[in-house]
Amino acid sequence: MFVIRTLHANGGQIVPKLTRQSSSTREYCGALYPWHMINEVIVNVGDRYTTHNPLSLELQCRQGKIELVVGLSTSDEVNVASKATENPDLLLPVTDEILRICPWFRILVIGKTGVGKSTLINETFGVTNATVSHNARGDADIDEEIFSSTNDKFVLHDSRGFEPGEEHNVEIVQDFINQRSRQRDVKDKLHAVWLCFEIPTSGSRLFESGSERFLKMKINGELGDVPIIAVFTKFDELVSSEKYDIAKDPSTREGLSGDAITELATEKAAARVQEECIKPFEEWVKGKVPHVTVSADPNYRDTLLKLIEVTYTNVYKYIQEASIVTAMAQKVNPDVNIDASIQVGKRKYWTGLASSMSFSGKSLKACLAVIHTDIIAVWHFQDPNMHLGSDEFRAMISNVVDATFDNKPGHAHKYLVSGLGLVGAIGGIISALAGPAAPIVVPIGIGIVLAVWAHQVYKESADTLRRLMTYIIDLTLIIQLLFWIQFVLNVQDRPLSRRLVTLAVKGYLSSPGFNSIHSQIREFADSVNLLDRMGPDMTFNKVVELINSLRMSSDSEAVRELERSLVGKFDTTVVEDEQWIFPDNVSYS
Repeated sequence: MFVIRTLHANGGQIVPKLTRQSSSTREYCGALYPWHMINEVIVNVGDRYTTHNPLSLELQCRQGKIELVVGLSTSDEVNVASKATENPDLLLPVTDEILRICPWFRILVIGKTGVGKSTLINETFGVTNATVSHNARGDADIDEEIFSSTNDKFVLHDSRGFEPGEEHNVEIVQDFINQRSRQRDVKDKLHAVWLCFEIPTSGSRLFESGSERFLKMKINGELGDVPIIAVFTKFDELVSSEKYDIAKDPSTREGLSGDAITELATEKAAARVQEECIKPFEEWVKGKVPHVTVSADPNYRDTLLKLIEVTYTNVYKYIQEASIVTAMAQKVNPDVNIDASIQVGKRKYWTGLASSMSFSGKSLKACLAVIHTDIIAVWHFQDPNMHLGSDEFRAMISNVVDATFDNKPGHAHKYLVSGLGLVGAIGGIISALAGPAAPIVVPIGIGIVLAVWAHQVYKESADTLRRLMTYIIDLTLIIQLLFWIQFVLNVQDRPLSRRLVTLAVKGYLSSPGFNSIHSQIREFADSVNLLDRMGPDMTFNKVVELINSLRMSSDSEAVRELERSLVGKFDTTVVEDEQWIFPDNVSYS
């Protein structure tokens, strides 16, 4: 049944939004407007529609001599079509098409009560309301879709584990996985499964017979191609157990500092996991099921990064569109965001930058706009005020790009060794503030007016190539720095502020990595001949190379330097966000 609602507000008519309802499923084709001044027409269509895209349907209903045809689409599709008609300069983001196909990452998490599923989900996807195994024992409903109000790119299905006496749950999970695999649309398919086991600390059995049956089904191909990843949880508790044993043994703990005891306990715990979990598991699955050892404890954050990396890699092999949304949904591994952004760029707008058919006849403003939208979409910050998509921020980045033309090449390769080249100036910026809550002023020359060159029409030239390459790389590295600033300040769960965005931009502009990257781009654009430069792979590969040269890993000196510069020195309690603050003598040339 479809309920068509036409809303009138202040005398105007708003395009109706629709909700599809059936006994087995419920699909939302856009959010409903408030329930005031609504006219309804109810159309019974027998759950039949004429296209393969459930978000863009054509419904037909005949009664007597009257035939009613209703075309349905998401509000985004309506807006894009309207804008494309009004503005021939418009370029459609690749991420729009990906999200049309797969608007969320759908995951099944299997594990007995107490294995740590809720904490694992909350930490990896940045949610605070994922409640799994929350019902009474035996009441978990695997068909229930669990959504989060704080992360709309994520849908969770929960299943209790295969405990003794509940072996029938294996068939329930098998049926669910196979039923989802048969779904026509990517958004309805299951994209990944986490099979969770608590690491035994007292000689208890790792695998119950039900788990062995389930793994055998996967090995034998009875569960299709959906990635299944074994997750060994609560590694931190095993480390604590080992620390307790060391503390009880005077001969072992003698002469050891607290840090040394922790290091020794971690080594012993890792050896036990290898011997008691990984070795028997690998013998059983014969390399056909990947595995990750994890802990949600902040001291073992790298384990969650590894889990997301393995998940993203395996989902990419299964359904590429779903892997991009996996990157959007997760909130712990910026490397995955960068990888996904590269994959999105490779599909269309990052290839052949010097001779792009996609950009031919378009203004550089339009080219930058679509590049910007795709990059920001992949990172999926909590940005309800849309600071990263604002005209002001886009203009700032265009002026960051323009700043390269006043720089001398200098020591181009000196700082291209790690992300450390991006963070060196942060400490100085914070120290120069009048106080922890003092406003941060955007550097001179970086204004809120789009750079003049961005209004030019795209043409095949070294200048065009240099500017497009620089925009992609600058924006990616600024966003990466912004991610790590949020991380070290522990504010990822808060709405993004202009203050933090400005700090990331200013930190990047003041860093040695900025001059080095811009010099590298200039050197590339000026040194290669036109035919080589026009090759789609050559420019794309150079962009990826330069981005990769300044990646920041969680255990890197760059992140530790950020912590030293920010923690305890930067006020995160300010409730009211500051405006974009620019110096009076801004140049917009």
